[in-house]
Amino acid sequence: MKKISSILFIGLFLLTACSSAGESVAPTVAVASPQPTATAVKVLPTPSSPGDSITSRDLQVSMDQAEISDSFINEFGSLREPSVGQKFLWVHVLLKNVGNDEITLPTAENFSVLYADSEIKPIYGHRQGYADFTDLGSTLFPEQELDGWLRFDIPDTANLNDLWFVFLPTSVQVGVSPSSPNYPYAENKPTYVWKFEPKIKVIGSPVQKSWGEIVFTSST
Repeated sequence: MKKISSILFIGLFLLTACSSAGESVAPTVAVASPQPTATAVKVLPTPSSPGDSITSRDLQVSMDQAEISDSFINEFGSLREPSVGQKFLWVHVLLKNVGNDEITLPTAENFSVLYADSEIKPIYGHRQGYADFTDLGSTLFPEQELDGWLRFDIPDTANLNDLWFVFLPTSVQVGVSPSSPNYPYAENKPTYVWKFEPKIKVIGSPVQKSWGEIVFTSST
């Protein structure tokens, strides 16, 4: 009886071994992890200087003057002061229709100021005694020229040479959001840039001067 049991055990063992030997083992394939793709940094166009004009279709645009102030009088005669940590930047923009047909004026939203990693948009201005850009209307006729001022609220730590002025004929933002590091922009988005070049003119006596009395104009 023991002999029969031993024979059956040996046979079962050999059968199991042969069955195992006949099975194929699938090779292990190492899957490489996808490598991160480097994001291309879009470089802004070479900036123009104050007073230089650019032409987009039949619209000629130039920025010839900028001022920084710590207060202003609005059209109602009220004194306006900036929020804590900010000051006012005023940019003078000139427009001319150099074509043969009337054209639609850009809006204030087609302009930006760049500072560090932030894109700053214009805000309601209307300084007393100054033509405001938002009052220029919507149409420019052939050979007609208009000019107006745009207001931007900038950090009080910003200097003119830290800022870039931008015109976007077909869009309202340089970047994909109002705060875009490196200012990534679409290749097919027209973008015109000016770099401020301050020339300081002090109005009033030195003891009375303040940001509101320092006018920055283009170099001559």
